Amino acid sequence: MHELNAKDFCTLTPLLEGLHAGTEIMGAVLSGHTRGRIFVPKDGDLRAAFVYDNGFCVLAGALPDAQFAAACLDWLQRPASQDFFILYPGHAGWEPVLDSCQAPAVEKLPRVAFSFDRSRFAAQRTEQPLPPGHRMVPLDAALLRRLAEGPYPFAAGMWACDAQFEREGIGFCVLHEERVASLCYSVFVKGARHDVDICTFDGYRRRGLARAAATAFIDACLRRGLEPGWDCFKGNRASYELAQALGFGPVHEFAVYAQGLDG
Repeated sequence: MHELNAKDFCTLTPLLEGLHAGTEIMGAVLSGHTRGRIFVPKDGDLRAAFVYDNGFCVLAGALPDAQFAAACLDWLQRPASQDFFILYPGHAGWEPVLDSCQAPAVEKLPRVAFSFDRSRFAAQRTEQPLPPGHRMVPLDAALLRRLAEGPYPFAAGMWACDAQFEREGIGFCVLHEERVASLCYSVFVKGARHDVDICTFDGYRRRGLARAAATAFIDACLRRGLEPGWDCFKGNRASYELAQALGFGPVHEFAVYAQGLDG
């Protein structure tokens, strides 16, 4: 495996064409919105690429390389790497290659991509007031740092810097007595599409907070002429059903390879 310098990421733009999964992740790395890393099989070989972004990964290239796939899985499972990963096979041909790799701790799981329907969102929209003591606030650089240093360290690695998120990202939090109860923000940005990361913390679930934060996120996207994006594990009923309640419809199911997930 050979790691590319960030200045050379643009040379892999042709590999975005034809991806059936992971386009938003690879696009965010190529655009410089994230702190992602990219590896190719060897120096000068741009026929395949392994894109890594804070545990979210894509294998791109229409000609799957079994040796390269095995090397990528080996790298992901080293102690110094991310404590979890979700690997998207960018083309279906990578699936049999990954299936043949001996990685017993890795699960193959179905994931679902959604598309957004603005009219459906408007028709299903609800305006439920937040519970007493809760308030909605925009997610700014200071609040993102606070989350990353406290209850949600995952957020620390998703943007190249906090200031860039504040300039180009979208996010909202529900606060309860100054504590973040729920959040929804741009996690991958590719052109006008902003894919969401959404989280409600223990002790605050089943109160409608995630729907409120996601609604604020979608409203902000629409005001700016942007497209909200969503995908989730097929077995994650809470996310799947929330997506549909917000005007998203399932359009594509694909397999991913995951390790270290809590459930």
